[in-house]
Amino acid sequence: MIYECRNNRVEEDILCKEAELFEALGHPTRIGKTGTFSILAISENPKLVGVAVASGSKSVGTRVPHAKPGIGVVATQAYTNIAYGVEGLKLLEMGFSPAEALNKLLAEDPEREMRQVAIMDFAGRKAVFTGSETPEWHGEIVGRNYVVVGNLLKNKEVLNSMALEFENTSGDLAWRMLKALKAGSNSGGDKRGEKSAAIIIVSASKIEVNSRVDAHKNLIQILERQLKT
Repeated sequence: MIYECRNNRVEEDILCKEAELFEALGHPTRIGKTGTFSILAISENPKLVGVAVASGSKSVGTRVPHAKPGIGVVATQAYTNIAYGVEGLKLLEMGFSPAEALNKLLAEDPEREMRQVAIMDFAGRKAVFTGSETPEWHGEIVGRNYVVVGNLLKNKEVLNSMALEFENTSGDLAWRMLKALKAGSNSGGDKRGEKSAAIIIVSASKIEVNSRVDAHKNLIQILERQLKT
């Protein structure tokens, strides 16, 4: 996973060593309160794992979703600490289970109760944590092949509708995940409305999908359109 530091912002897909990032920004790295709802999910045929997110904050795709081919995905949100994404994937690659990785990161974070984090590895194992100080309404649902998490939500139906939509929608993984995001938005979504959205899907060997949308009134529809092109 490679990053660049730009005015204390973190951008994916641009060359910058992780060590330089943490030296510049400090560790752990907190980037303010961000109301967000996310889904992590896996498919077996083809074998893919992904993370999709929508938020009332700008540029959510640069902070919340993290993914690495053949390793897994992470969503780190609420009072976002990007170290959970960077270090979480690194620990998975070292052989930690999602639960082991998450427990290690939480133990090292004195502000853990402000975090909401979900981790899924390429084997489909899952771990989730929602701190007591994350913005209300917050919650999580863990399904057989997915996890939905959210905070600063309009109501609990946001996550319920996401889970039901994912379970009942057919098609490829990216399509099902975006349908889940749309269902969450239609059920109330972020209390402030959504300003940005993103989706990343990885296979065993490469990034299959990596799309982001900012500052558009039809964020999820634009992501769906990008999948079709």
